[in-house]
Amino acid sequence: MKVFKKDNKLMVHVSPEVAKALGIEENDEVDFFKYNDKAFLFLKKDAILGLVTGSIPVERPVIQRGNDYISNEELLVLKKLDTVRYQQRTKRKIEEMLSKDENMLLQELIAKKAVSAFRKDGQELYGISKPIYDKFLMRKKVANQAPAARKEEEPVAIMPKVQLSGHIDGPYGHLIKMLENEGFLVVQTEAEAGGVSLALEDSIRRGKVLGTRSFNKKFYIVTRQFFDMHNGKIISAMREGMEKTQEIARKANLPEDGTRAILQLLAESGDAREKKKDSFTLA
Repeated sequence: MKVFKKDNKLMVHVSPEVAKALGIEENDEVDFFKYNDKAFLFLKKDAILGLVTGSIPVERPVIQRGNDYISNEELLVLKKLDTVRYQQRTKRKIEEMLSKDENMLLQELIAKKAVSAFRKDGQELYGISKPIYDKFLMRKKVANQAPAARKEEEPVAIMPKVQLSGHIDGPYGHLIKMLENEGFLVVQTEAEAGGVSLALEDSIRRGKVLGTRSFNKKFYIVTRQFFDMHNGKIISAMREGMEKTQEIARKANLPEDGTRAILQLLAESGDAREKKKDSFTLA
């Protein structure tokens, strides 16, 4: 590519090959994001959310809990499987309920030993392994537990500092340090969201960092440790119905922005719903 001057501005001609690879068309909004002191990245603005959520580079988004890896698509299949009573979870019924693609994912889950296929009383049945159920489908169990007595003086339990990997010493290092120390981060601008996501690409790819964008156009980023430690308390806080984020944070004894970040991720996964502005309920 060559830089040229037009109307007293420096212009860059994007070759057809680059435009095709980036999916750029006429009138698309693009921007440059600082990668380090010597380099910027050229990106479509609507691709920023993909960076935050880890869907760029184009790989199936993965949820990691412990040593188990489950993609978002596989998690949806597990949730559908979980809607059917155990005794009625026959091979025929499940395969009819799922689409062709979902049945292929079901076979992948069986290969991973996340789902078991066995025979009982002459019928072929599907079961979800207990470790996978406890790690990925615990919401129902948590929601049905009796509320524990909470001490008002109990200190806020924030996740100990985690060590993230990536290009963390660049221009967005101060934001990454906040994420490491607090476990969550609220980013106001697309430029910052893109820069942080690029810097943490390795951690996002490994499932150590999760992120989403809310309707208020802010980006919410949390460490996997912070999410796993606190999402059960937040779910329990919504057991009685719709609650404002501020009230959920009070019940869970968590910072309001950290609570809001987890709520946005729960809403994205379908476990919660934002019924009106900043008010959530279980799905």
